[in-house]
Amino acid sequence: MVENEQLYNEVREAVNVIPMKIGFEGIDGISEYVTKRVLVGYAFVQYTVKENELGNREFTKTLVKSIPVYQDGSGSGIYGVDTYIGNEETVIGVVPATRPTYGVFGLMPLEDLSLEQVASLSFSHFGEDKFLGFEYDGVEHPDWISMLREKWIEIVYENEKEREMWGEIRG
Repeated sequence: MVENEQLYNEVREAVNVIPMKIGFEGIDGISEYVTKRVLVGYAFVQYTVKENELGNREFTKTLVKSIPVYQDGSGSGIYGVDTYIGNEETVIGVVPATRPTYGVFGLMPLEDLSLEQVASLSFSHFGEDKFLGFEYDGVEHPDWISMLREKWIEIVYENEKEREMWGEIRG
């Protein structure tokens, strides 16, 4: 819910001016605001969870999940695949992805990015890259730039509302 429509519109206008582009992950890592990473497959991983029932009796569940495996585009010097498997997890199988398939990630703003910084394009540091979705050849996908812009608008708007609440801006 938008509490301050004028502020929301100012943030929207400022974010819409940012020259966001889509690109592929290069050898130096993230390359654009929206980055596509080549998906090479899915690792099926088994893990266990211990829980207590109402009678405080402990039981163990064995679960399986799939984890996307991406072509490593980082500047680590090791060109191969990249995924994270936890210490208590065991890979029980790997399935190749259909080709071409991409994981799509967007650079998020830092939590303290202000409307003034966005409007003047005076920022060069970003927060984490956030998973936006998968892109499969021949399948309709969202407008990644629009999706990322909406996330930016939400974050910057919330930052500005908090600044207003603390009296840091707009007398």
